[in-house]
Amino acid sequence: MIGSKKRKQWIWFFGLLAAFIVLLLGLYVRMISVRSAAFESAGEEAISPVRVQETLSTEVWRTTSFLARVEGGQTIDIIADVGGWVVEKKVVLGQEVIKGEALIVLEDPRRVLRLKESEARLQSARANLNELKRKYEQSLTLVEKGIVARDTLDSLSNQVAAESANVDSLDAYFGLMKWDVDNLTVASPISGRIVEVLPDVGQEVTAGQLVVKMVSTKEKRVVAGVEPRWARIIKPGMIVKLSTTLNGRLEETEGKIIGVSPDIDSLSGTYRVEAELINNEYNWLPGEIVNMEIPVELLTDVVIVPRTAVLSDSEDLFVFVYQDGKAAKIPVKVDWINDRQGSVSADLIPEGSSIIIEGHAGLAGGQLVRLTK
Repeated sequence: MIGSKKRKQWIWFFGLLAAFIVLLLGLYVRMISVRSAAFESAGEEAISPVRVQETLSTEVWRTTSFLARVEGGQTIDIIADVGGWVVEKKVVLGQEVIKGEALIVLEDPRRVLRLKESEARLQSARANLNELKRKYEQSLTLVEKGIVARDTLDSLSNQVAAESANVDSLDAYFGLMKWDVDNLTVASPISGRIVEVLPDVGQEVTAGQLVVKMVSTKEKRVVAGVEPRWARIIKPGMIVKLSTTLNGRLEETEGKIIGVSPDIDSLSGTYRVEAELINNEYNWLPGEIVNMEIPVELLTDVVIVPRTAVLSDSEDLFVFVYQDGKAAKIPVKVDWINDRQGSVSADLIPEGSSIIIEGHAGLAGGQLVRLTK
């Protein structure tokens, strides 16, 4: 009886032990499965997506940039050539005008009357000259026939010469009077923009008086202050890149260096560099600030990369390249860089690799990567 009871206890004990072992084996298998799945998932997440560019050796100008101010062309003072009273103002402040366009209209009845007088006297003198020439031709025929004396012909010849000189004098005087009347309308000598119109309607203007100020818009230029080390290499005729940003849109054009000032500015320690706008398609106005980019050195056998592709580690610069499905960290020396791009020596980039230009965040050398478009 007692032996049967102990046997049953041992059977229960071994049964529970077997169940416990089976449970442990099941939990172990489950744990291994979860860890394998997690490892595979982590492995997949460790493969970073990157975008690359091909390694193409080229040449590029190393540039340096300065802030420059747009200035108008030459400021012109328009002077009245004749006096008169202002009867009409044809332009207003800030107006664009073309060469020859009327600015101010003056009135002077006395000049108009003198013009009419001089014209009448000229017409009369021309009529007298024509009559004397007719008499001279007639007398010339009569002299050949012996009817009129030679002295009479000589006298008519002198009268024709004198009246011809008188006609020339009156013609010149008429031209002066006409010039006076024509210049009662003050015209623009250049194409430009009106800066100031001084006299008002009804005001008397005298000859030599300043009436209009204007600035040339045809020859706008940009002016920059340049450090001495750069001023020495800037030459007249060099083509420079000019740019600015308006409402998030890049405006870019070119200019041509006019010259560099011979003396340094004592306050700023810079030399004045002027460049004329080759094409002002954006209508930059005087006073606007633009960026002047000047070429200073031609670099050869370099690779152009986006500025964001050049990374730093303490004081060292490097780029990541894609090679055999992995990212490789390559130390580089940047020959030239600006706010958009830079250049690195082509011989520093391993052959057959591509430069990683996107996907640097958290990237490490030797890490698995995959290409994206």
